[in-house]
Amino acid sequence: MSFGVSKSTLFIILSLLLVTGVIFFFTSRRTGGLLISPLLLDRDQTEKISLRISSLKLNFDKSKQLSSLASVPRYLTYNSETGVVYYSQGAKQKTSPASFTKLLSVQVALDLIPLTEPITVTEKSIDKVPTILGLKAGEVLPAADLLRGAIATSANDAAQALADGAAEATGIYPFEFTYYMNKKATLLGMSHSHFSNPDGLDEQNQYSTLEDLASLVNNVQKSYPEIIEAAQSDNQNIASSSAHGAYYLPNWNGLLGVYPGVTGLKIAYTEEAGYSAIVTATREKISVVVIVSGTGSYLERDRAAADLLDAAFLTQGLPPVRVNTNMLNRRYKVWGDLARKIKAELNKIE
Repeated sequence: MSFGVSKSTLFIILSLLLVTGVIFFFTSRRTGGLLISPLLLDRDQTEKISLRISSLKLNFDKSKQLSSLASVPRYLTYNSETGVVYYSQGAKQKTSPASFTKLLSVQVALDLIPLTEPITVTEKSIDKVPTILGLKAGEVLPAADLLRGAIATSANDAAQALADGAAEATGIYPFEFTYYMNKKATLLGMSHSHFSNPDGLDEQNQYSTLEDLASLVNNVQKSYPEIIEAAQSDNQNIASSSAHGAYYLPNWNGLLGVYPGVTGLKIAYTEEAGYSAIVTATREKISVVVIVSGTGSYLERDRAAADLLDAAFLTQGLPPVRVNTNMLNRRYKVWGDLARKIKAELNKIE
């Protein structure tokens, strides 16, 4: 029986299949489990994640180190409009991005689904270590609530539920979500980064640099007002409903409401990354981004970020704010009071 296919044509087809298989074998190793590309299953989402892309080239020509922050392993301070770097140290060093990862996974989720999308929490989504909201399997929440939980409160279960829900709604497998995270990172020019999960927990194949993270932050600022709004929210809690319980959503950004002009953006912590923060601020129409990574406490993190903001704005002729420990302690006391309130409420339930 003849199928009308010449040997040469058959050879070309088999060769293409072999090359494709090799490509996606290595893709699976890089992306942590992607065995079959969505491209081969007619559910490619590349066009969707390519719609909101902006770029910013950093200029390190006049970058200096801040002598008072010699103990801080990594920091980067730059003008978010011009890309001029004021101060930096270790900005090209690969390290764990920790919860800064959520800025990427949330972008991909928003590319795939609207904020009104109802998301059902699964057992896999809540199989996380703190920080978590305490979501329960079977609860249904809109993506907007999970967005605030992932960004303002940096809850790992909220980030995972958002990623899994976006995958489910789009028809891709949850483990394929990281494929699109890495695809998005490539589109943003993050050439020294790789991601293996949507929440930022330390993994061997999850790394980035502060320089790459600046590209991620720029894309948030230029293309994702939803994330900016979530980063500014503080105690915009989730009220209980017939579909889910009530959840507190504090914002762990220590400089929000303390340093004038601070608008966000994201805190992070893992054992590898240390206490870290991305802080955005605008004064007199001058917009500055500070990224701090690797400090030993949230007090050191916030003091370092405040000092870097002062130093950056000082170069533009603006007076320093000089945030002190007492100012930060008042902010931390609010966190402590809330933690005690939550604990008391949980004790009543038990």
